[in-house]
Parts: sequence; C-alpha cells; structure tokens
Amino acid sequence: MKKASKIIAIFIFTMSIFVGVGAVEVFADTASQTNTVNEPVKFIAKQKGKKVVLKWNKSKNVKGYIIYKNGKKFKTLKKNKLTDKKVKKNKVYSYKIKAYTIANGKKVFSNSGQTVSIIVTDKKSKKVNAGRFKYIKNQYTISLNGKVKLQGEAYPSKKLKKKKVLSRKLTWSSSDTSLATVNARGVVKANNNMKTGTVIIYAKAHNGLTKKVKINIENYAYPSKIKKMYMLSDDIKPLVTEHMAEMTKIVSYFEFENKNNETTFDIDDKGNLSMSKKISISSEMEKTIFNLISSMPITVEVHKGYVAFNRIDFTVYDIGIINSIAYVFQGMENVDTGYERIEIAPNWYYQYGEFSKGYFEEEQE
Repeated sequence: MKKASKIIAIFIFTMSIFVGVGAVEVFADTASQTNTVNEPVKFIAKQKGKKVVLKWNKSKNVKGYIIYKNGKKFKTLKKNKLTDKKVKKNKVYSYKIKAYTIANGKKVFSNSGQTVSIIVTDKKSKKVNAGRFKYIKNQYTISLNGKVKLQGEAYPSKKLKKKKVLSRKLTWSSSDTSLATVNARGVVKANNNMKTGTVIIYAKAHNGLTKKVKINIENYAYPSKIKKMYMLSDDIKPLVTEHMAEMTKIVSYFEFENKNNETTFDIDDKGNLSMSKKISISSEMEKTIFNLISSMPITVEVHKGYVAFNRIDFTVYDIGIINSIAYVFQGMENVDTGYERIEIAPNWYYQYGEFSKGYFEEEQE
C-alpha cells in the first residue's frame, strides 16, 4: 500500500509540473462553480384561468428550485415553471423561490429568494394585479457622487383601468452595485469610486412585472460640450476653448485626490507660484496650475465644494470686474460660489461680478 501511495504521489507531482498553474486554476474554478448558486431572476406570477402560473429564468450551476407558498414549503422541482391549481378566487397568494445546487452531498442555496404576490380574480373582483407602470422615465444621467429619486407606480392593465391594483408600491434593485445603489424609496446613488458607465435599475411590481430604468453615470469634470458660448466675455473665453484640458485636470485633482482645500493660486512678483494658504500638492499639479496662470491673467481659487478660474480687471472708473469659470464638485450642486452663475455644461458655470476697486482689494486681504 505504501508503494502504491508513493507511485500516486509521484504521478500527481509529475502532472502538476506538466500542466502547471493552469491545473490549479481549473480545479479552483470547478470548486468555485460547484459552490456558487445564482439567485433566479425575472420571477413572475400570472393568472391563467383559475390557476396561477409561476415562471423564472434558469440560473447557472443549479440543480433545482424550491418554491414556498404563503411562507410554507410548497414544491421542489428542476424546471423553471410551476402551475398552482390549488388557489381560490379573490384570495392573495405569495410565493418565494430559492435555487440550490449539491456540494459535498449537501444542498447549497442561493443567497436570497425573490417573492411575488398575486390575487386570483374574476370579473367581479374589485382589486386586480399589476399590468403596467406609470410615471417611470426610461433613462437618467447623473454625475459621480450624484443621485436621483426615481418615480413610479404599478397600475392595472389598460383593459382593467377602472379597477384598483393590489399594490402600487414598487421594489427596486441595481444590476451593478459597484456603479450605483438604490434604496427602498427608489433613490439611486452613484458610488464614490470614480467609476463611470451604465447601470440598470429594475422596478418590480408585486407580481414580478418588471421595468428597466437606464442610469448613465458620467464624470462631469470632463464636459462633452460647452453651451452658451455667446454669453462668455472675450477675456474669459480662451479658458474653455484653449485650456479646458488643464482645467479638467485641476478640478479632478481637487475633487478626488486632494479634497477639502481652501486656497488661491497666483504668480508673485518673482514669477513663482504663490498660495494664499499653504497646502501640499503634487509637483505635476503645481506645474499644471503654473502653466495655466502663465497663459492667462487669472487666479485659481480652490474651495471645499468648487474650483473657480477668475480673471480680474479694473475699468477707468475703478470698478473691479470678475469674469470666472467655476466647476462645482459632483454631488454638491447647491454650493454657493458667491456669484450668480449660468450653466455652460453640467456642473460648469460662467460667473460675472462687479465691485468697487477698494471693496475688492479689501476682500482680497
């Protein structure tokens, strides 16, 4: 027996050298697939005559499904469809589903089970099941750190619009929580991880009827288009026509990498970059800010909620005029920048202000 064990050990060792790391990956994947159970999706209940028909999408790596009816175990089956004949009219039934697989001789279940409810109706029924949705938009665009409150209710089908629906309330879920999450009230919030893309939010009625809402998550620091160019003064316009790349670099840096700063950058009499309040920044960012200010007579104001690129001029009447392009950090759209502003791109604004020279100088001290 010892000799046989030794031969087997040598064989395994030899095979591991021959196959290499790939063998380890294959075995690991196989084990992982065996123990992973995906939750069934698109679980829906429909009435067909005097029966209730349940359907759902097949899950990967699943041996079977367990259906619970009104909180009690009802059926165990391998197919993805079930007809329940034991129902009574004008009574509400709830069904829950779980998937399972077999690992080491034991059942391993999906993490959670979906639940649907349905009322068995006839022509005299006062309440009916959801057949459509109202007040739901198909698509939204939000910023990084942004959020949006989704609206929507379940209603009977148009043929039964005079009836009341069993429940108008919707439940919400996200196709990719690394992009955005949604709570029970339908508030979608983009995650604070600088990840952009498209996520699908599912609105589900009591009986499993589902509608998709597409949420596009964009980084507004990189505007695709500048609008209302005619409103910008000629003095400030070069910022958005020639220096947008530098500005997007600067605002992204202070929004995500070096947050919560308060300072103003300028160039002093010796030609060096100066700060009203000393903060630590990278050498690359220091160079970017210096090059931008050297290209145009502006200052760069950094605040906890926004960055402003200000051009300051004085008229012969000692009136201080400020033309400014401001970028408000994503998720902080209501922050006060101290000026009236006109949106020229999402979270980007043109600002204009007038001051007496004395008042302006006093403010700068």
